[in-house]
Amino acid sequence: MGAGLQTRPEDQRLERAPKENRFEFVVLAGKRARQLLKGAQPREAGNKKIAIAQKEILRRKVVKIEE
Repeated sequence: MGAGLQTRPEDQRLERAPKENRFEFVVLAGKRARQLLKGAQPREAGNKKIAIAQKEILRRKVVKIEE
């Protein structure tokens, strides 16, 4: 099974795309976008689910959790 996503407080934010593992960023953003499409509460404003998901990950409002 894959890793899940967990929300994180607004205290730490990162605005640039991660250079160390772009593939993981894309996979996590896709997973989060699917959660948003299924009705999850967005942590960022916006119209497009993938853009919201990317912002949430970059600003560390959602983080990867290991199973």
